[in-house]
This record gives sequence, C-alpha cells and structure tokens, in this order.
Amino acid sequence: METSSVLLKSVRYCTKEIEPSDNGEAGITARQELVPGFNQEVMQSSTILLIGAGGIGGEIAQGLVRKGVGILKIFDGDSVELSNLSRQRFYPDDLYKNKAASLAKNLVREGTRKTNIIAYPFMFQRAIEEKIDTSCDLVLCVPDNDETRVFVSRYFYQKAPVVFTGLDINANTFYVFIQAPGKACFRCAKPDATRSKRELCPNTPAIIDILKAVAGFALFAIDSTLMTRKRNWNYRQVFLCGFVPDVLKQVEKRQHCEICSGS
Repeated sequence: METSSVLLKSVRYCTKEIEPSDNGEAGITARQELVPGFNQEVMQSSTILLIGAGGIGGEIAQGLVRKGVGILKIFDGDSVELSNLSRQRFYPDDLYKNKAASLAKNLVREGTRKTNIIAYPFMFQRAIEEKIDTSCDLVLCVPDNDETRVFVSRYFYQKAPVVFTGLDINANTFYVFIQAPGKACFRCAKPDATRSKRELCPNTPAIIDILKAVAGFALFAIDSTLMTRKRNWNYRQVFLCGFVPDVLKQVEKRQHCEICSGS
C-alpha cells in the first residue's frame, strides 16, 4: 500500500503522566473532576483536531493538554515569525520553523496526563487532498481566515461538532460558535463573513490579552459539547472594552444557507 509523502512529514509526541506521591496527595486532575459536568474519562478518551496553531490555537491546545486530552491532531502550514513571540506559544529557537510542529514540541512540557500529539505541517485543505485521517470527536477551527472556516464547516457538517473562534482586526472583540452536526452551520452564524482575511493579518493589531480570553470560552465550549457542563448558547461574542454589550444567543438554521439548507 502506497504511503502519502505528506503523511511521512507528520511529527508525533506523547506527554508523560505525572503520578501523585505516596503521601495521600490528590492527583493531577482531582480538582477539575470536582467541576459539575466535567468528565475526565471523556477528556482522556477524546480525539480533538486543531486547525490553526497560532495565538488562539496555542492557548487552547495548552489548556487541552493540561486537562489530559487523549489525542490532539494539529494542522498548520505557516512558519513562526518574530512578531509571534510576544503572544504565541513559541520561543526563539522556533523562529522560521513550522507552527504545527513547533507547537506540538512545546506542548510536551505542558502535559500532565498521557496525551498523544500529532502535528501536520500543512493546511487542513491539503490534509483532505492527501486523505489524512481526520477522524475525531471534535474540531477546533481557529485559523486567520474565513475561507478555511467555510471549508471546515462544510466538510464536518454531518461528521463532528466544530468550535469556531475569530477576532476582530483591532483585537477588541472575539466570538465562539459551536456547530453541531446537522444544526446551524458557520454560515448561519456568520452569513456576511468575508471569504479570506489572510492579506490583512501581517499588519493587524495583535495582543495576548484577547487570546487568553477567547481560549477560556473555547475550552468551556469544548467541555460543554463533549460532556454535560451546562450551556445555553451556541454563539458568544465578547467585547473587551465594555462599551458594546456582549452577545449571547442560540443561532438557528438560516433559510437558503449554502452549507446546511435542506440538510
């Protein structure tokens, strides 16, 4: 059987589980297991696919690895740039190297339970072309462009839940949207989203503050999708400045939607 040349470029790591001491000390996940609705067994048995290893992706990935997710697959074709170091989970020795592979390496030190991390140093669309195994329990779609979001929304619409995040160009507001299989899709939540904003990214404001904030909401969205943590929204928009009210709602299917209409 022929093996894809791209598949051979994947990078794999496995974190080590930290065992409690013999003096009766509580285990690593003891406190989070006390949170109503949180299920450690579900977290440890879950495979999560991360699309985008930049600022948002790195913050969420760090939280997942510390929580003890079972398998984390990371896709990103970009390279680490100097300006990334102020807010993303990279270090000087990662400069000009692939983001997915560098993030995977750096996440090893964050591990508390056994987590298998697989990095694919190319864009998700390429993974589909190469027939990479994209099976998972949940998808995190955190790229810097709507073209990828629409592609992912359509590809996983009937396959797996997807958590989408995005920031405004002034680093003042963010959104988190959860696409459940067969329910409202990304286009229902963002019908006017542009197809691509990649050309804006090199010169837009960027700061770690908002990345920390969106990661927290996204991690909660993951838990409440895979487990029984209660949530009464599938779309949340937060304005850091407070001059504009935050948005919290249940997005419904939109008539004539190009992705989910008729599904």
